[in-house]
Amino acid sequence: MQRIQSVTTFEPARKNGLWGQVQHSWLLLLRFSRRYGVAVLALFISAVLGWTIASSVSNYTKGGWEIHFIERGLGLNIHFHHWYYGIPLGLIAFAIMDWNTTLSIFLFGLGQTLAAHSFINEHGIPSIIEGGPTLAVPPEIYFPLVTAFSMLYAFFVIRREEWLVRAREREEIAMSYLCPKAQMDQILGNLAGWAARYFTHKKTHLDKDSGIEYGRWHALDKSARGEWQFQYEASPFDERLNLLVVRLDHIPLQGRAGQMDEMIQEIDAALSPLAQPAVGGPDAALAALAAQNAVEQRILKNTCMA
Repeated sequence: MQRIQSVTTFEPARKNGLWGQVQHSWLLLLRFSRRYGVAVLALFISAVLGWTIASSVSNYTKGGWEIHFIERGLGLNIHFHHWYYGIPLGLIAFAIMDWNTTLSIFLFGLGQTLAAHSFINEHGIPSIIEGGPTLAVPPEIYFPLVTAFSMLYAFFVIRREEWLVRAREREEIAMSYLCPKAQMDQILGNLAGWAARYFTHKKTHLDKDSGIEYGRWHALDKSARGEWQFQYEASPFDERLNLLVVRLDHIPLQGRAGQMDEMIQEIDAALSPLAQPAVGGPDAALAALAAQNAVEQRILKNTCMA
């Protein structure tokens, strides 16, 4: 059996050219600022504040301070350099993520800034015992590990609210169809023909393991300073049918819900009668296919007789 290969194809912009690319990049920047602007600002403030605090507490001649626990009877002198402040602040940041994400980001950035300042000034991780040796971890090992830990935290933050952010910022409508496998090329061709009327960028991908084909188009909506996105997913359903899911997204500064209804009706017209709505089930799709084949055979017979 021939192995299905993973194939991704791109179709560049045809209508907007360089100016369209600039507009699209600007739109992505605006969207990023709306999604994550407060978080980036909180992280920046925590870095500036943390570095300033760390510099002040390190200079004892100007009122600097650090926490000591001294037990003279036991000869114990525990010295908390500000590297150690990053640990509890990081734990608190994870703990309150569900309660207040912005405060969590601020505390995490503050803790990591304090720890980085201490590591740089002490040339390693300082001992928690006063006068103890500094753990001289090479910077090329320490900072990649810290970066990986920070990326893990960022992943938790982004994934936690990504679904909510996406739902709040976009309008979407979707339909599912059951399509005969033998006619998928024609069906997807009809779909691409419809999409070419509205969209200027195209990307498709065929997954080598599952046999699922993905397609995506997008275009700027200049009147609403937004973006249109159209996506499909064609996956095996059974021996004779494929499941085709089409989704139309509008990411607006003003709504386009009515226009989306009209466009989904146009998609339905472009796919009919080859593709049948999935809500009817596979029996209805196969019955429609049989009826269509019977009509085609009747037309062919009448043509031959004429």
